[in-house]
Amino acid sequence: MAAPVLEVIALNAADAVAAREGGADRVELVADMGRQGLSPAVRTFAEVRDAAGLPVRTMLRLQDGYAPGDAAGLTRAAAELRDAGADEFVLGFLDDAGAVDRDAVEDVLTVIEGCR
Repeated sequence: MAAPVLEVIALNAADAVAAREGGADRVELVADMGRQGLSPAVRTFAEVRDAAGLPVRTMLRLQDGYAPGDAAGLTRAAAELRDAGADEFVLGFLDDAGAVDRDAVEDVLTVIEGCR
């Protein structure tokens, strides 16, 4: 059995440092928890990566809910975060029927290919 992993949500570098000091194994970086957690700015990702000393899993979502929304904006955000060094992502999109939106997921995966 694999050892348990403690993942803590962080909104900024201070959160990530506090998570590390509290025993986190990794952080999930999001923006705007009031909107269910959205993709962070590239600058925020870089600050968290540099401060955390932990693996950083970066959220890919540009709007509330689980629909992909602006597909071009989503793939652009993924590419910008990837170019900044993000190599672990959290994502998933649903269609209007509540099923996995495979097209949206595959579009993003082409941009972050090779990442976890």
